Amino acid sequence: MQRATLQRIITLLCCIFLVNSLFGQDFFRFKADFSIKEKDNTEAKGVLITGQVYYDKNLGKTNYSIRFPESEQWILQDTFLYRIVADTLASRRTIAPLGEYSFFNLILNQQLTDFGLAKAGYTPGEVRLEGKQVLSTWNPPAQMAAQVGAVILAQENKLLTGAAFMDKAGKVLGKFYFQDYRTIDGLPAPGKIYQVYYREKSEFVRLLTFKNVLINQADETDMYDFSIPADR
Repeated sequence: MQRATLQRIITLLCCIFLVNSLFGQDFFRFKADFSIKEKDNTEAKGVLITGQVYYDKNLGKTNYSIRFPESEQWILQDTFLYRIVADTLASRRTIAPLGEYSFFNLILNQQLTDFGLAKAGYTPGEVRLEGKQVLSTWNPPAQMAAQVGAVILAQENKLLTGAAFMDKAGKVLGKFYFQDYRTIDGLPAPGKIYQVYYREKSEFVRLLTFKNVLINQADETDMYDFSIPADR
């Protein structure tokens, strides 16, 4: 339930980001080799997925070209996740708009520094220095205060290094850590995103890594706008 609540918060924020963004931004495509490692601390084994990701914000489309454990494509567009295996549509299911991989949109729109909270109507509160990091508390807008709590951000050298999401009672729902920043064509992007979701009796962790990042790639258009096969 807590993870689902956190997902709704992030989805709501990202929808607001898109409304407030200009369509013709300078940065509109993101490509990288990626890996996803997931594990619940109650499970003996975790999950490993590797491949390449292609994101085009003007198309609103994300293509995960999976290499391991099996060759397939995951296409996220609008409110659907399409799974394509051997050029055949294997499944289609409804998802929340944008989902948790909206980090690509934040990176390209240069909104990752404050997680886009200012544009979402959050207001800054207490700010304190802890070592080399600046910690700031962001309070939700009035229309969201009955459902969600504050967000605490950590920044170092003006780059986002962490974010903690609270419920309205002040309990931590999840934390995000951003590491290994690289500047590509003038755009800073994290090489690692570490996520922790707290459940009632367990802890779910996910590590996303990105390598060989390309911004505004001119070719491979067919991968950014991957064709979805018709239902059979």
